[in-house]
Amino acid sequence: MLITIILMIVFAKQTICTKIFIIMKHKIKLDKVNYLQLNKLGSMLNLSFSTCAIVGNKIIGLDVAQRKLLIAEKINGLFRPFFIELNKVSVISIQKIYNSIKAGDLKTRRIEEFVQSIRIQLKFGNGDNTIILPFYERTTDGLKNLRWLERKARNWQMMLSKMLREKYQVVTKNDENKGLK
Repeated sequence: MLITIILMIVFAKQTICTKIFIIMKHKIKLDKVNYLQLNKLGSMLNLSFSTCAIVGNKIIGLDVAQRKLLIAEKINGLFRPFFIELNKVSVISIQKIYNSIKAGDLKTRRIEEFVQSIRIQLKFGNGDNTIILPFYERTTDGLKNLRWLERKARNWQMMLSKMLREKYQVVTKNDENKGLK
């Protein structure tokens, strides 16, 4: 009887691991297809990506040399690309949106449970235009992916912000060089 129970547990664990492997394998294929599509779009627009990621139904790619960010949204199986010239962006920030928190809620629940979305905001020089790139949406991503997607958003925000700082340093150095002549 005990041997039967042990065999059933081993078989159940093996079945679960096999299903997880199949799901992961399918996801890797889906990602590979999306990355190939991104590279094809990049080639058409004369862009070469140093970094890319899949975020929800969007693929984003960063061309550091040309200082452009390509965002391709997948709608009905087709990608609708547009790109952002990072030289025109003035501020890149992370925005966290929370559900309402009532008095006493934090005594029984963690703050993470109230996060509704995490997104990157790209504000342009004049401050009128803003592009929002969602990295986490509670309704589609679930609580278990929150930390991973928040870390992903922070990494992208740091990378893009560093490019903005470099842009201002280059402008400043050029201005200094002009003053020396």
